[in-house]
Amino acid sequence: MLTQHVPLVNHDATQAERRDSSSDNALLSATLWLMGFEHEFSAPCVVRLSAFIRHHGVAGLLDQARADALGIGYSAPLMLERRAIALRALSLGATLRRLTLALAACGLQPLALKGPALALQAHGQLCARGGVDLDILLGEDQWPEALRVFNEQGYSVAAGQQLPLPKAHHELVLTHAGGLPRVELHRRLLRNQYLLPAEICMTQQVDLQGVSLSTLAPIHALPYLIAHASQHSFRKLVWLLDIHALLQRADLDAEQLAAEIRRTGTRAMLDACLTLLSVLFGTQVAAPLQHARRPCRASRAMVQAALDGLREALTDDQVATRQGIFKRMLIDIAMQDSVLAKWHALKGWLSPTTKDSGWVILPQKLSFLYPIIRLARLVTRQFKK
Repeated sequence: MLTQHVPLVNHDATQAERRDSSSDNALLSATLWLMGFEHEFSAPCVVRLSAFIRHHGVAGLLDQARADALGIGYSAPLMLERRAIALRALSLGATLRRLTLALAACGLQPLALKGPALALQAHGQLCARGGVDLDILLGEDQWPEALRVFNEQGYSVAAGQQLPLPKAHHELVLTHAGGLPRVELHRRLLRNQYLLPAEICMTQQVDLQGVSLSTLAPIHALPYLIAHASQHSFRKLVWLLDIHALLQRADLDAEQLAAEIRRTGTRAMLDACLTLLSVLFGTQVAAPLQHARRPCRASRAMVQAALDGLREALTDDQVATRQGIFKRMLIDIAMQDSVLAKWHALKGWLSPTTKDSGWVILPQKLSFLYPIIRLARLVTRQFKK
């Protein structure tokens, strides 16, 4: 997978050559080369390259030897990006450690998702992966006590959020008055209420500076990470690198993982994910996982949308705008593996959110009409774009 060849960089390239090398493909290829993969480095603009790496959250995974080989003009800005993500990772880790201890002192057992726990589990070091928030899963019956603990730690419910959460929402956002990382308190793993029920997931302990964190065991983490990335059109490199890293674990049982992929209904999502991993990183997986894939038109459309999003560093809104809301909805439904799952996905799309409920306020007796309000808002968004 890795190559020791260091391509020569011509710092005297003409202005036209520099403009050409700053294409989206060049930025993606250069970033992958800097992480040790067999791609070319064609000297893109270092300012754009730094911004691209920052968007994709991968500065903590840059190969310093490769960056140093490019000369100070490239290595200095890139190492600044790596330092920034390391500082962010340390802040996230320290905050998660403190919150875990506070919750545990009250008899609560939070499950850490992504973030610092995943950095340790997948990459072996906290500073490999930054982020903007902490994701914590707790049963909804534990929320009253948990919110009391969060409040004592300086956290409060973010503006625009309300309790009880609408059925379509799976997380409550908490912000800190002192500027500490925000927390997303999850009541289920995913937005889709019927995908990946957390109560049947096995956990694994990871050590965070002497504190034992509970997180999803790799067999369960991988379907979750694949489904989460699929919900966001696989548009960030760091999500794919997390999956790639977990798939390389020597203790991963491919047969067991393939069975879990089938059970969780993520076969089409796996197909799109493995295609992207192969194209970007040259990832190879065992036969059981290859057999678990479900190639389909929707997974191919997802791959194309993902590659566009990755190359152009698009946001969720930009991906949705490019696809169109109804095409995105149809792809999401088609990516579900069973008829029942497709039906639940459709219901999920039509489940009213807080904004839908605030768009038109209906009396309690007419609240059953909110799915129609939701559809009307989707149509309105489509025509506005």
